[in-house]
Amino acid sequence: MVSVKYTRIEITQEAYVALEAEAILQGKTLKKLASELVLKGISKKALNFVQESTSSIEANRKLTSESLEKVIETIRGSAINIDKSVLENLRKALMDEGYQGAMLYAAQHTASLQRDEIFRMLTICQLNKVPSALAVDLIGDLIKKLDT
Repeated sequence: MVSVKYTRIEITQEAYVALEAEAILQGKTLKKLASELVLKGISKKALNFVQESTSSIEANRKLTSESLEKVIETIRGSAINIDKSVLENLRKALMDEGYQGAMLYAAQHTASLQRDEIFRMLTICQLNKVPSALAVDLIGDLIKKLDT
């Protein structure tokens, strides 16, 4: 795998010695071990942000206004069968944990009819490569629609 050089970071002497010892014990390079440890300590929200920001440029190129309108129109019909509180919680789960977190929320907290509608909405977004940040906005629009 090609490695890209990034700005160097400084760590304490104690952390460096411990990292070096652990690298020897695991038979890994300092770079590989440090990268693994950093990624293990990063929150799901940060990882989702990084994954989406690297893929969102490509996804946005593929997401034409015509396909987005189709997604919006298809999803808007779903909101009729979903409670506002469920949509608000779904929106939060989608914001915090991405599509997988939203699907998990729906599976754990909704009845079968609402769950089927939510899965359908999220699947439509995923199949059309709608970034989850945009899907959050679409669900927000559904919530506003229910208020009127």
